[in-house]
Amino acid sequence: MERLDKNTITVMGHLVLGYPTLAESIRTAEKYVEGGVAILELQIPFSHPTADGPVITAACQEAVERQHVSLSDCLGALQTIRNKYPQQEIMVMSYVNRVYAYGLKKFTEAMENLQIHHLIIPDLPVDDPHSSLIIHHSSLKLVPVLAANVSDTRLEKLLAMGFDFFYLMSDFKITGSTFSLHPRLQRVIERIKQHSPDIIIGIGFGISPPEQARSVADAADVAIIGSALIQAQQKGVLEKYLQEMIEIN
Repeated sequence: MERLDKNTITVMGHLVLGYPTLAESIRTAEKYVEGGVAILELQIPFSHPTADGPVITAACQEAVERQHVSLSDCLGALQTIRNKYPQQEIMVMSYVNRVYAYGLKKFTEAMENLQIHHLIIPDLPVDDPHSSLIIHHSSLKLVPVLAANVSDTRLEKLLAMGFDFFYLMSDFKITGSTFSLHPRLQRVIERIKQHSPDIIIGIGFGISPPEQARSVADAADVAIIGSALIQAQQKGVLEKYLQEMIEIN
């Protein structure tokens, strides 16, 4: 995946399926695509999303506890989005509890049928033995979620495993917090690109105004945005926010 053109920033836009309702989350995904979001990161909501900050946590709780959105509901929403945008890059994000409660084989088969190629599970390390059940028994690729303090030894291990997308946390924090780029990130990025220039690197956690997305675009390939998009949706300015975020000049 490449930068769309010299005048745009490649954005990976996160949303919670089922928030504020299932139908509205589908419409939001459509707005993301029409607004130029290159990659949809669609989260299957979980009641205790440990990697997420207050905005996404509240969205997940609304979807699970009040909208009673099931994993099967999310698969139906994904099918609707896939049918409308057959070429759209989509990544699914969830937590290990939901995947295993649904059934690993059943879940991976559903992802394959939906032409989903990348899966983000923050609480399942990609080098954990359980991850091999996903990697070796489906066409899915897991996405490593790494912080700047990843050891050189572990980074080399992950590079040897053939992942084609790395999700880097901007700093040691949760989603939706204040933004900063940890000084060691550049070293991690350089090592990944040295191993293979074709590996796509996304940076997320805390990106809000356009200048922060631009700083990420200068350092990596993809700016990953979640909480700020949800807040823009809540304020009724999502389309305007996307335009300001993606267009550089």
